[in-house]
Amino acid sequence: MASPKKCILCNNSAFYPITFTKDYKRLGKRSYFRCHECDLIFVPDEFHLSPKDEEERYLLHNNTLSNKGYVNMFLEKIKLIQQYCPGISSVLDYGCGDEPVLTELLQREAYDCDGYDLYFHPEFPVRSYDLVISTEVFEHFRDVRNELTRIRSLLKQEGFLAVMTSLHDPVDFENWWYHSDPTHICFFSTKTFDWISKQFGFKIIYSNQKNFIILKLK
Repeated sequence: MASPKKCILCNNSAFYPITFTKDYKRLGKRSYFRCHECDLIFVPDEFHLSPKDEEERYLLHNNTLSNKGYVNMFLEKIKLIQQYCPGISSVLDYGCGDEPVLTELLQREAYDCDGYDLYFHPEFPVRSYDLVISTEVFEHFRDVRNELTRIRSLLKQEGFLAVMTSLHDPVDFENWWYHSDPTHICFFSTKTFDWISKQFGFKIIYSNQKNFIILKLK
C-alpha cells in the first residue's frame, strides 16, 4: 500500500498513519492518516467505494419526512440558523440526498431554498446564496479542498456556511463509531475548522463542539 503524497485538504506532506489494535474486517482494513497541519483525518482513495456502490448505500438510508427523529434533528438546526444567521432568504442544501428533507423543511419556513446532490440532484447551481448548509455530507468528500472552493463561490458577500459532521476525537479514534461507515472518508476536528476559516476567509460564529458549526464570510 502506497502512502498518500499530501493531505487532501491543506496539501501538506506532514501527516502520519493511525494504527488500530482491532481488526476491522468489514472495512477491508482501511488506512487512515492524520494531518499535522490542519488535523484532518482522511482515508486514501484506494479504499474509497466506487460511485455506484456509494450511491447504492445512500439509497438504503431512511432519510425521509416520515422519519420523525430525522426531521426533528433538522428542526433543531433550523432554529440555530434562525438565531445565528438573521436576515437571510436564499439557501442551498448542499448534498440534499435522494429525498431532500431539509430543503422541504426550509421551504416551509419561507426560505428560498434549492437542493444540490452529486448523485440525486446533480444540476449545479448557477446563482449565489445567503446560506449554504451541508448536513452529514462533509465526511463523504473525496476532494475536500475543491468542494470548499465550490461552496465558497456559491456564497454571497458575508454569506454563511453551516456544516453538520461529527468532529473527531483523535485520542479514541479507534473506538469511534463514525469511521465504521465505509462511505465516511474524511473526519474533521475543531482545529480543522479553525484552519478552514482562516484559509477560506470565514469566521466561526457558532459551534457546539460536537457536530454542528456555522461560519460567516468576512
